[in-house]
Amino acid sequence: MKSLEQQLKEYQAAEMIPMHMPGHKRNAEIAPYLNRLSEQWDITEIDGFDNLHGADGILKEAMDGASRVWGSDASYFLVNGSTCGILAGIRAMTKRGDRILVARNCHKSVFHAIELCGLQPIFVLPPLMEPGIFGSVAPKQVEEKLKEYSDCKLVVITSPTYEGVISDITSICKIVHQKNIPLIVDEAHGAHLDFHPYFSGGAVKAGADVVVQSLHKTLPSLTQTAILHIKGSLVDKERLEHQLSVFETSSPSYLLMASIDGCVRQMTKERFCGWEQALITFYQTTSSLKNLRILQKTKEQFLKDPSKIIIFSHNGFQLGEELRNRKIEPELIVPNFVLAMTGMGDTRQTLQALADALSEIDRLSFDEIKSEPLIPLIPEQVMLPEQALEQEFELIAPADAKGRISAEYLWSYPPGIPFLIPGEEITFLPETSLHSTRGQYPQTIAVVKDTKPLDIRKKL
Repeated sequence: MKSLEQQLKEYQAAEMIPMHMPGHKRNAEIAPYLNRLSEQWDITEIDGFDNLHGADGILKEAMDGASRVWGSDASYFLVNGSTCGILAGIRAMTKRGDRILVARNCHKSVFHAIELCGLQPIFVLPPLMEPGIFGSVAPKQVEEKLKEYSDCKLVVITSPTYEGVISDITSICKIVHQKNIPLIVDEAHGAHLDFHPYFSGGAVKAGADVVVQSLHKTLPSLTQTAILHIKGSLVDKERLEHQLSVFETSSPSYLLMASIDGCVRQMTKERFCGWEQALITFYQTTSSLKNLRILQKTKEQFLKDPSKIIIFSHNGFQLGEELRNRKIEPELIVPNFVLAMTGMGDTRQTLQALADALSEIDRLSFDEIKSEPLIPLIPEQVMLPEQALEQEFELIAPADAKGRISAEYLWSYPPGIPFLIPGEEITFLPETSLHSTRGQYPQTIAVVKDTKPLDIRKKL
């Protein structure tokens, strides 16, 4: 078998232009510290290098610096990605059995936290902005759900989404804080927001209580690096720090932490190195495409991060293949669009290469795909995820699953948004292949074997 090192060497030699994560885009010129990080610096918690879970030295100073940069009350380095921050944040802000309000388009880490903590989720479903793309969570939706379920202890939403759709966090904060309820925002894709007028809508500035960001997605930092910010009086800092020590490794990589520190310091200097101007030029250049459509302006009720380039096509798979043939690797390819994710490491040259490729491809004839994107829905919740996963299960054909109770997750990945979660009644299943946890969907799906405990409906 070919080694990972050899595979990486061959891929680098191919000189593909990365229109996907991570944000440094293999461009060491904008962030020299990335080029300097090497195995000589791979150490452990030796004298003079502090301890992440109890920092009082160099790491505390670095995290305090991050807090000043983002304007939070406190910030914490995460080397297990945003996932560990989401898990720790939800665990710290709830008690077992609590009811929480959750946007249905949240990342699977939110659903895993619900499962692990035995929480009762109440879902809010954002409207579709475009086929296959969730819009923003409306403040009115949150307000109405909290009136209906006044005992909710926490609200969790994603902003921006994988496709870059941003919710009105300021208004949502006002609603939840009036009820003394904290808000957690999964801002994994928005660490760059509010550092430049072109990129607005950040959750820390808006007043969210806990904000989790993946630095590597858009900023110059190594993959797996993230940060958690807290703000306000509704967060129990000691409880949060304890949960971070539970969900984050006790042997944090100093290479990753040095990358986070370097990224934070970079954000205090020259910010985006012309990234925003390169994007402005790109959108202007591609505005006259005839067969492809770039999502440039969103509908009035939505705000979109311009760093996420969404290219609609009659055949997203063919578009993706044509881009790859031109040495451009997209972040996501689905039937009706392609997502090109830009980052701080992008330049006029890389975005011009994408614009030129799209201009060429725009002249080609594509076979139209009739496949419809998944229709978002919220099935009836019959059992809590934690309970459903503890039941005996059986694997059956999806055609026989109507009316049964799911014993597994079904989700598309990326971005990791569940179509179905354990404990929900199955009323509709798509024909397309999704990632599953127990079955081999679409060949089989795992369902609860004994469906007698349906009286739990009365309790939920």
